[in-house]
Amino acid sequence: MIPVIERSGGKVLVRASVEQIIVNNGKVAGVRVKKGKESYDIECPMVISSAGLYNTFNSMLPKHVSQKSYFSKICSDLKPGVATMICFIGLDGTPEELEVKAQNFWAFTNSDITATAEKYLSMESESALDEDVPLLFISFPSTKDPQWAKNPDRQGKTTMQIITLSNFDWFKAWQDKPVKNRGDEYDEVKNTIGHKMIEQACQLFPQIRDKIVYTEIASPLTNQHYIAQPNGEIYGLDHTMERFDPWMVAQLRPETDLPGLYLTGQDTLEAGFTGALFSGVITAQVCLGRPVLWDLIKLHDKIEAKANKKLE
Repeated sequence: MIPVIERSGGKVLVRASVEQIIVNNGKVAGVRVKKGKESYDIECPMVISSAGLYNTFNSMLPKHVSQKSYFSKICSDLKPGVATMICFIGLDGTPEELEVKAQNFWAFTNSDITATAEKYLSMESESALDEDVPLLFISFPSTKDPQWAKNPDRQGKTTMQIITLSNFDWFKAWQDKPVKNRGDEYDEVKNTIGHKMIEQACQLFPQIRDKIVYTEIASPLTNQHYIAQPNGEIYGLDHTMERFDPWMVAQLRPETDLPGLYLTGQDTLEAGFTGALFSGVITAQVCLGRPVLWDLIKLHDKIEAKANKKLE
């Protein structure tokens, strides 16, 4: 992605956090980023934020500006998505040897999914540690990557990912502690739940049990630290009935009521890669004032026709 941006004259800043969206005379005027110990103002007439509704309006905009926006009321009216825990697993063996495929699996402990999950999430952390994790999302990401095996260092290796819902309050006491050094009590809670997730996954895929060579467990605080999700969630706004009310959907659009500020990402559409990708297309349409989706369809048809011609 970065080479494409740079070929078009763009610049990509890494390890440069956005401190503030600059507003002058009621219009967006740029962003202030922090690189190391220094802050820099980057002037621009348009800012597109993919940082999510809460980060954009509760953290990045000056308070006297954000309070005037109807998006601030939406932040109060809606709630964030449920926090998550993630286990990143490295397996010794090819997908064929491990008998795993490019598929996603949802595993539940019983058929009453909603009630079981709500009961689990309402528990105190001490009680949750003794319970089975009520739902798991299991995937093998490397099986979906056509370039994976072309790297010599990756040959004979497979990655696995396990995700479940969590309660941010179970970890909130340690959110101000330094990352990777939050203390033994934090590690105990995180690792107990994480290894329970792995054990339950091994019951479903017994062939991987003795093939695990790498394990990294991420808590809601991990999500908060690395992807700046305020409540440890990965899906932004919670997908409730209120969030998908027709009037709310109409308000959660790319163009905001602050001139020059636009939104993109799953908060303007729906969760997941597909929602985030399509929201980017929709935001581009609004900013450019042209039918970008139709442009992409025509480009796809052109590339496909060219490929078919080569086969003739």
